[in-house]
Amino acid sequence: MDEKNTRLDDLECKGLKIRQFVDGYCFTSDAVLLANFVRCKKNDTIVDFGCGNGVISILLSAKTPAKKIVGIELQKEVAELAKSNVLLNNLQDEIDIINTDILFTPDILGKESVEIVVCNPPYFASSSGEKREALQIALSRHESTCDLTNLLRCASEILKYGGEFYIIHKTQRMAEVIAKASEYSLTPKHLTLIYPKWSKPADTFILKCKKCSPHGLLLDKLIVYNEDGTMTCEAQKLYNKTL
Repeated sequence: MDEKNTRLDDLECKGLKIRQFVDGYCFTSDAVLLANFVRCKKNDTIVDFGCGNGVISILLSAKTPAKKIVGIELQKEVAELAKSNVLLNNLQDEIDIINTDILFTPDILGKESVEIVVCNPPYFASSSGEKREALQIALSRHESTCDLTNLLRCASEILKYGGEFYIIHKTQRMAEVIAKASEYSLTPKHLTLIYPKWSKPADTFILKCKKCSPHGLLLDKLIVYNEDGTMTCEAQKLYNKTL
């Protein structure tokens, strides 16, 4: 990997750093939010679907007691960057990066083999307009290779009974996510609506599902910024900017 094409960023969490492609897709605050919502036990294995440069996997290593984290990334160049970020942070004993299609994970990892699956997926359906971005960015934004249906099916297949699935997505597709998750025995259990400000409608949500669980959904909200542009106390706690 040519470091001249990357920049080094501080994750502002326990000294963790990450390299990102200068001209490629870079992670957003959505990835950080998702990592902060995941809960697990010390012997759990977490699988990060579409791990990109490894940001969620790396944050989860610091924020959860998981025994093992496995990042799945289709794009070879991006997967290599994720592997280098794991080494950069000396996390090679905790995080494995696999360069493969999400569709192959049931065969590679085994069915009903893990406790947690997390995903910050492409937000736009493959039919949602022109893709003018570079290929790397387009694949990160549009469901070009693995659509929502297959993503949820594969998550359900590799999760153990009672395993949990976490996803962050846009509110425009919330009904679709909930319906399809339920179709694959991933029962929605906790829905958090993300508001950029009080004065603006929620534009993003985080959904936690539990495999083969009885129905019962808790609804929550997170407001990220105050009207003056400062981060709310609740968001600051999530981002570890306050004690």
